[in-house]
Amino acid sequence: MAESKNILSLFRSSQVTLHMKKLISSGFIFFLFFDGIGQQKISIDARPAKIWIEQGEDHRYINFDFVVSNLTNDSLSLSKLAILVFDKNNRLIYTRFIDNNGTAPSINLIPNRIIKGQSTELIFNPFPEFSKAFPLVKLVYEWTFKDNKDNEVKINNQVSPALYLQKPGYRFPLKGKVLIYDGHDLYAHHRRFDYEFAPIKNLGFHSNFMRYAYDFVLVDINNNQFTHQGSDKDYFGWGKPVFAVGDGKVIYVSDTHEDDKTFDIPGMTANPLELYGNCIAIEHADNSVSVYGHLKHNSCHVKRGQMVKQQQEIASIGVSGSSFFPHLHFEMRTSISHTAEGIPSYFSNINSLEGGIKRKLKSGLAETGNIIETE
Repeated sequence: MAESKNILSLFRSSQVTLHMKKLISSGFIFFLFFDGIGQQKISIDARPAKIWIEQGEDHRYINFDFVVSNLTNDSLSLSKLAILVFDKNNRLIYTRFIDNNGTAPSINLIPNRIIKGQSTELIFNPFPEFSKAFPLVKLVYEWTFKDNKDNEVKINNQVSPALYLQKPGYRFPLKGKVLIYDGHDLYAHHRRFDYEFAPIKNLGFHSNFMRYAYDFVLVDINNNQFTHQGSDKDYFGWGKPVFAVGDGKVIYVSDTHEDDKTFDIPGMTANPLELYGNCIAIEHADNSVSVYGHLKHNSCHVKRGQMVKQQQEIASIGVSGSSFFPHLHFEMRTSISHTAEGIPSYFSNINSLEGGIKRKLKSGLAETGNIIETE
């Protein structure tokens, strides 16, 4: 078996074409190594094309994926992934890694580590959170794979995210005390939408439309979600009003689903919003789209084509579509098609309740697990 070559040496090599150099500089990486058969390749592509930085109160977050394609005939196993953060002077300011060390290896946090020959896997970025003080100018990811004979294959790729600056001033879609039941952090199900998984891909999806989505749950004065029975109608949010986060035009309304927690999976090939049962989508001045899902049957107060104002009541909380209990699914996205990508959202009127102390969230970012109160 011939030795593997580092990507930097390959970049300098005359064997690398101009086309490949362009791919490397744009963040789409090809790594070449040689065996008895000849040239083999693996590629890594950071998705989506535009990677945003969310600004929280104390931290910054980046939410994206890697699409890893193994163009060889042999399986490759990811044994280590490291991140190096550089400032504008190209000085290293932060680094972390996960690898195969330990009796319960940290690398196990990445579920899709085995990339079979001639296959593609999606890997969620495992390093999403950074200190607010870090200028995330250049992020270099160092990948180490091993082949079937335990030979190492190493590649690097670079990501340069941009701070997301929201143009419209949005206001929260509910009123009162709200638990951010699930958001889009490392552990959230919204973030873990594998659009390379065949059953998802076969429905027509090519991106993560709920990349920055939320599940909001109204709570009472003692932060309880429901009375002691806990049936759907015992949730404090059941039937409570939902409001438009900003001015815009209604581009989608579905109001006929029963509150029975079901949805038509094959129907998502024609209508990707079928997932949310009763649902409203509003297009805003910057062409972004706010989506409000799992609404109560026959509760929508708006029609397609209607112009709405910020904080106008548009529907009520229900349990339609792919929903376990009454809550509001909310997300911002680029469109309502199968190619929609999620985008961040900030709210100008939320306070964090921390041990009974109310704190204005200047960033406007709602983070998973927190209880907030609207103004």
